Amino acid sequence: MNILATILLAASVNIPDDPAIRQLVSTGGPQAERTLVAALPKADDTRAIAIIKALGDLGSSEPVRESARRLVNNATGDMKDVCLYALGRTTSRRAARFLRSRISDEAYATAYLRHGESLVEIGRKTEPAEVALDLLRAKSPATRCGAVALLASVRGYSAQPTLLVMLDDPDRSVREQVVRQLARMPSAVGLIAAAGVAKGQRRVHLLDAVGRRADPAHAALMIECLRDNDEAIRQVALSALRDISGTQIDAEIAKALASPVSQAAALDLLAQRRARSQVAAVMPLINNPAISKQAFTALGALAGPSEVEQLIALASKNEKVRDDATKAIAAAAPRIADNASCVAALVKVPSWGLALLPAFGGKAALDAVVAAMKRNDRDAAVRALADWRDESALEPLVALCRDASEEKLRVLAARGAIRIVQQAGITKDEKTVWLQKIAEASPRAQEKQQAEAALEQLKSGKKKK
Repeated sequence: MNILATILLAASVNIPDDPAIRQLVSTGGPQAERTLVAALPKADDTRAIAIIKALGDLGSSEPVRESARRLVNNATGDMKDVCLYALGRTTSRRAARFLRSRISDEAYATAYLRHGESLVEIGRKTEPAEVALDLLRAKSPATRCGAVALLASVRGYSAQPTLLVMLDDPDRSVREQVVRQLARMPSAVGLIAAAGVAKGQRRVHLLDAVGRRADPAHAALMIECLRDNDEAIRQVALSALRDISGTQIDAEIAKALASPVSQAAALDLLAQRRARSQVAAVMPLINNPAISKQAFTALGALAGPSEVEQLIALASKNEKVRDDATKAIAAAAPRIADNASCVAALVKVPSWGLALLPAFGGKAALDAVVAAMKRNDRDAAVRALADWRDESALEPLVALCRDASEEKLRVLAARGAIRIVQQAGITKDEKTVWLQKIAEASPRAQEKQQAEAALEQLKSGKKKK
């Protein structure tokens, strides 16, 4: 006896088990549908729910009459849900008419939307578009969102006039869905034209749809939007320009630095795009009090060795901008690590320059800090060494733990060394050796216990909470 015959035999006794129903769904075809339909009149409500669900899974038109009958007779709960599911999954015109006549009920509207989507699955376009148009005024924003997506999928560019009207929908999620679908259209010509005459939130949505395309051809429009008086428009432009790559785009954005309205946005963009080729355009803006903080922040992302040296010189002369300048230097430092000229410039201003050397790292910076410990700026040098970012500082720190004459410096060295060991990318054995050395050289019981606790943690493999 073949598999289908076995299933049919199970069906002849009212399909008593779910595996038989699942197997029929898996097998599919007209014979499986007829078997399920034949079993339906004999089924109790629990089994009927399973059978109608199975027919819905098959996309069968067979349960339309029975589902409609049960719904008209006020089916509730699971029975109502499964009947609507089956009607939604079928491609029957009769089911469509039945659901459409009741779309004021949100459950029927959802099933009608599912019906339209089922039609798309079999390659139909006209009927799904009709379904979508019927549902654009549904009560539920979720259903309207689905209708917008359905209409766009079957009508493509020709759906654009209707979608533009839906930009006035009162619900934000629907407007967002419209923007998403407009952004996928094959051309933005109509959107740009509409944006040219639109006002308020409608204009924001239209420009957002254009911007989401991330098309370099629209970069000039988005850069112009950076100068707009509407903050929402400027945010749309910012979002769009982040996603359009190319050094030519960087150069165009830099032109927006000339306008006070767009300076802040242009600085943020250049920093986010890491547009280092435009650093010369950014540098003069640190002298503009209205925008200097943003300019310093941008330089943290863009400055190279030459600009960093200029920032060091500026911070040395002008205490008012020193804090912003040093933050920019520290942010730029990892890109130009171990730059000898920058290190030399910082060593000349030990009062605050030494604190920046850990951000640069490398041999030149480390040698400069070690040398500074022999001069009057010993405290600042030890603090810089304790803040080092890799294991290259461990040897001089352990030596300080052991040999420094001032206890506070030994304490700083011990704590810095323990931190470095815990964060360093070295082997477990190497960490063990260093922690043992630190414990032996620690000036006080507290640091010795801290080193021993780190050793225990290393052995157990547990992370410190």
